[in-house]
Amino acid sequence: MVKKIAWALIVIALLVSTPSIIDRVNVEESNKSYEITMAYDQYEQWPLMLDEMMTEEEILEQLRDSGLSSMSFEPLTIWDLVLEGEFERKSRPEIIHDHPEAKDELSEYNGQYIRILDDESPYIDLIKEAYNNHYELMYEDEIFLTQYEVEEFEYGEDRILFLPYEVSLAAMPITFDFEAIDLVYDAGMEIIPRLPNRFPTIQHENHFIYDQLERLAVDYQADKILFSGNDVVGFNEPEQIRTFTDALNEYGYNIVKIDFNDQRGMGSLLRVGNKEEDVVRLFSMELGKGNEPKYQEELDKGIRGYKERNIRMLFVNPLARPGGTLQTYHHPGEAQQGFHYTTEMLNELQSQLGEDRNTGAETYGSLSQSTIVTLIVSLGAAALIALTAYRIYPVLIWPAGIGGLALTAAGILFNIDLALKGLALLTAISAAVYAGLHFRGIKNWKHLIITYAISAGIALVGAWLVVGMLYGTEFLLKVDEFRGVKVLSIAPAAIVGVVLFITFIRQTLNEPVRYWHLMVMAIVGAILAFYVTRTGNAATALPYELEFRQWLENLLYVRPRTTEFLIGFPIFILGLYMMMVKNKLAPIFITIGMLGFASIVGTFTHLHTPLLVSGLRSVYGLLFGLGFGLFYIFIFRVITNYVYPQVEKRWMNR
Repeated sequence: MVKKIAWALIVIALLVSTPSIIDRVNVEESNKSYEITMAYDQYEQWPLMLDEMMTEEEILEQLRDSGLSSMSFEPLTIWDLVLEGEFERKSRPEIIHDHPEAKDELSEYNGQYIRILDDESPYIDLIKEAYNNHYELMYEDEIFLTQYEVEEFEYGEDRILFLPYEVSLAAMPITFDFEAIDLVYDAGMEIIPRLPNRFPTIQHENHFIYDQLERLAVDYQADKILFSGNDVVGFNEPEQIRTFTDALNEYGYNIVKIDFNDQRGMGSLLRVGNKEEDVVRLFSMELGKGNEPKYQEELDKGIRGYKERNIRMLFVNPLARPGGTLQTYHHPGEAQQGFHYTTEMLNELQSQLGEDRNTGAETYGSLSQSTIVTLIVSLGAAALIALTAYRIYPVLIWPAGIGGLALTAAGILFNIDLALKGLALLTAISAAVYAGLHFRGIKNWKHLIITYAISAGIALVGAWLVVGMLYGTEFLLKVDEFRGVKVLSIAPAAIVGVVLFITFIRQTLNEPVRYWHLMVMAIVGAILAFYVTRTGNAATALPYELEFRQWLENLLYVRPRTTEFLIGFPIFILGLYMMMVKNKLAPIFITIGMLGFASIVGTFTHLHTPLLVSGLRSVYGLLFGLGFGLFYIFIFRVITNYVYPQVEKRWMNR
């Protein structure tokens, strides 16, 4: 009776959450547009190097026609302007040496002197505005006890600006290069401001950078903002983040989040600014002049990110090596080659992803469901946990059920995020474990196939419940995520192993060990050791495995997981067959088979992956796993019926 009630709760949870699952699929499928971007500071070497071959307008036009949608711009510092020849850094002794009359006129404060090299430079007024604003805000915060201003001195043809108490000319950004922005914008590309965390007084609403962000939003329709370095603007400064995000909301900016680069303060910025849904995910590809061996690999990663990780911005780095260090072109020929490789990559990306979809990255539609639905799904999850506990040891059903209800209450009624994620992890583990323990024995081939199908169904039910519990746009965008992927990959095999091996050990301890038993155990140990080395993003790969994976991906759109279709499911099916023929080693293979069910549930816990992609990948894994499982059974029968008897016969005749 208790089991029937538990299954009734699970079925109700599936039915109630079906509209939410459909909504999620619709939201994911409605956003197929993407954007290819690059940094202006990597682009600007081409006009300098290729000026005798192409005009800057022609370079931009060719990039745009190849698929480049936008460029990111970081604000300039005075040191950038010094390097560009707009200003020259001068010391006090140098000025006095050239102009002795300046000795009694120069400022008594410490600071930096810069000589104006172009009297028509628009940056003269911009420097004064930025630094005077900076001094005013520092005075308001009582960091400076005197309100300073930029001073200007003129000696003959020399005009000199003095910046009181400026330490490094490269420290504080002062303005964007609006001339360059005009050129890129007129070429038909979008503008993306990229800000470093180097604004000490940005908590003030009248900070100079806000006027520039407003100008970019109004005059250039900029609607996305990116951060440079390891921090977001205002990291560890709540007041700065609050004022900054208020401005972003006012001007309509979305946040660009870089995949595999967890910039510090991003979570706080999104929460404080209520911008968890205003996120576009970006993947950065390090082209590195284009002739590096990993060129094609980076291209494949970008395409995979779009298909499988809800990535909607692809950032091409023509001059970046792995690790982020930038290179320079040493001569026009090298620059021309780099330009060729870049346009080739752009064309390939656009060809693979669709030219009609290259219309600019957009945020996803809002995903939400009522608390009642989440509560019912959580109750279904608690029921699944209880059923699994009952199958392991009947007495455990009550503490497991009560524990699941406690986590449900904490997560739903008291809004404890960790409790809901803990419930999701236990549900995922339970689904994989129950998939391997729901049966007692295998009667025949028909029963074997049905058992495999039921096990797959149980695993997918657990995955469905996890998706229904951890529901929202923030999970779609990996602003928030499922916790415990590593635990999920190992725990089901460990739990099922303990349950099955208690009986197995009792049966085999007093029996003689044969050589092929040892061989099987060695193979099992090798499989498990190899599996451990393959978990995580830096997993071990066999020679030509990456090429094989890519071939599968090109053939099938998304590739099934190797853990599922080559290891977990086939070995599970082999274990079912060994159970059918009463082979005492069956528990070993059933245990290894849990890797497949842990993997299939784990596929859906990657909540930033589109559901249809996860579903297609799982179908491939189950079908191919069945095929390889039948092949493994054939190999097993050949070994046991023909190979082993011959080996045993020769061994005995020695």
